[in-house]
Amino acid sequence: MMNIRDLEYYQQIINLRNFSKVANYFSVSQPTITTSMKRLEAELETTLIIRDQSHRQVLFTPSGEQFAEHVNIILGELKIANQEIEQLKNERVRFGLPPIIGTYYFPQIVGNLFKTGLMDHLDTVENGSQVLLHQLINGSLDMALLGSVEPIEDDRLIVRHFASKNFKIIVSKEHPLASRESVKFAELRNEKFIMQNEGFVHPIAFKELTTKNHFKPKIIYTTSDSQIIKKMVAENIGVGFLTELALDPSDNLVALPLSEQDQPKFLMSLVYRTSHILTPTQAKLIDVLIDPSI
Repeated sequence: MMNIRDLEYYQQIINLRNFSKVANYFSVSQPTITTSMKRLEAELETTLIIRDQSHRQVLFTPSGEQFAEHVNIILGELKIANQEIEQLKNERVRFGLPPIIGTYYFPQIVGNLFKTGLMDHLDTVENGSQVLLHQLINGSLDMALLGSVEPIEDDRLIVRHFASKNFKIIVSKEHPLASRESVKFAELRNEKFIMQNEGFVHPIAFKELTTKNHFKPKIIYTTSDSQIIKKMVAENIGVGFLTELALDPSDNLVALPLSEQDQPKFLMSLVYRTSHILTPTQAKLIDVLIDPSI
């Protein structure tokens, strides 16, 4: 019967390509690693590894390469399972929250989270939606509210889409475009832009628009903080590109809709892994997260 330690040894041989280094990594003898590999090969009835003694190299057979793919998946799933079980013991939820959704949507539901006692179960992690999506897939998070331009499609994930917002161009009240009711994106080719950092949804939507309109934008400043973007735009340092979710009449800005029919949207979704079995507390949490009226 294949054991986990043998798989762990094999994964490190994949990474380190050297039996001695693997032995040192696990603080065991080199013969222990050799015996482990022979045990795997006997169980699978195939040769996985060829040791080139003259060059002190480890080479993998086609079977060895294929097995490596499965080992990474198996150990990855075991890591996720251990993390999820540990969280379930304490009824904790590792919860991803992007800055804009956290600043402008999450406050609408915080009252209900406190009222229902759910807020006490959240361990919140803040980052861009793209980063949080990767953390969700690799098991570092249990669920997340995510923004995206395209619907999130991944067999490993359950995606509950619950809102769609437009993107808008924001300008100072002193900007020549301030008197307009809308603007074509192509008209902005000579503007200076203040943008969100990579790893967020906005740069993805922005790149889609610049590509369609065949120009390279002049980006003079990037930040993860939408408040900084709005303040710099208000000072007429440049123009901005933000979802309407992040805009408020008190911002002292002019928000212009894009006049194009075909334009990206800011999609909001609650996402968790397909393999994650929800507790009653987590199921209630999902209801509150995507419906502020609850």
